[in-house]
Amino acid sequence: MRLTFAAAFLLALVALIGCDQSKFSTVIVTAQVAKTLNPESNTASVLVGTATIQSIFHKDWMKSPDPGDTSFWSNPFPASISPMADADVRLNNDPVGQKVSGVYFKAALDLQYLARYDLSIVTPAGKTITAHGFLPDSFSILGPHDGDSLRIGTDTLRAVWTKSDSAETYLVGVSPADSASPALGWSDGLTDTTCIVPDAAFRDSLGVAVPGQYIFSITAVNGGWNSSGLDLFLSGGNVDGASGTFGCAVYPRPVSVLAR
Repeated sequence: MRLTFAAAFLLALVALIGCDQSKFSTVIVTAQVAKTLNPESNTASVLVGTATIQSIFHKDWMKSPDPGDTSFWSNPFPASISPMADADVRLNNDPVGQKVSGVYFKAALDLQYLARYDLSIVTPAGKTITAHGFLPDSFSILGPHDGDSLRIGTDTLRAVWTKSDSAETYLVGVSPADSASPALGWSDGLTDTTCIVPDAAFRDSLGVAVPGQYIFSITAVNGGWNSSGLDLFLSGGNVDGASGTFGCAVYPRPVSVLAR
């Protein structure tokens, strides 16, 4: 079973704590630079927080949990994450303003394909955090075409797209256009420029076909999205001075497909 980001991160903190420490804190960062073509926008978003975990070896923690303590099992890690306000966040030395505590965002950026983007964060305590990535090149979906149709259980949906230079991963996915649809959809991370969408994407959890409109989308990514929760647990992500990820992404226009 793949570790989630939160579980892997908290397990890493537990491993880092020594028996003689009652608490351990570290800064965590999740950041992205994104060029989106539908609708067209260029944004930078950065989340900065502090994770604090109490040692499982501390005497107060050793008194619990009782196996019957349901409050423990609903939150099995003695940890908390608090947003970090008033950090100095910059992208290529341009300030990224704070929207709310711990959330830094800037729109209408002049993002250029294949350009390098450097993230710099200076915490209120004076700690410097850095990361960098390259915005992938422009690319497009060759197939399916907008308005194509398929018969569930009979036809195979093969997707093909052009190569995006500097892309390390392509995140592909199919989701029902109707948010109330019971269809499972599908997503995956690939390094190739073609894939076959599984038939299960157009069915519900019981395997029943769900006709309707579906959206096929793809994102070219350079940087942190290529790291799984286990990578973060083992290496701390791709951010220097903190645990976390920084990625650059390009989202071309998605296409709509009718499943019958």
